[in-house]
Amino acid sequence: MTQRTRRGFVKKAEVLEKLSVGRRGSIQVCTEAKIGSDEYRAAQSVTSAIDNLAEVLTGDSTYFHLKPATAQPSSE
Repeated sequence: MTQRTRRGFVKKAEVLEKLSVGRRGSIQVCTEAKIGSDEYRAAQSVTSAIDNLAEVLTGDSTYFHLKPATAQPSSE
């Protein structure tokens, strides 16, 4: 008897949480490594790949980017 695969359903929230950790790590390397070094370029590639995957999962390529703060309207 064959067993059916459980593929086809991605736990997006769980995956995005893990990608967030990896993205923070790659950004840390970019901030600490010499600009243009092999480490720097590799970390940039990882960050870009994570952003691409986030876009596939959420439809937003800037999912992990900081969003501008919004001020509440004044009550005047």
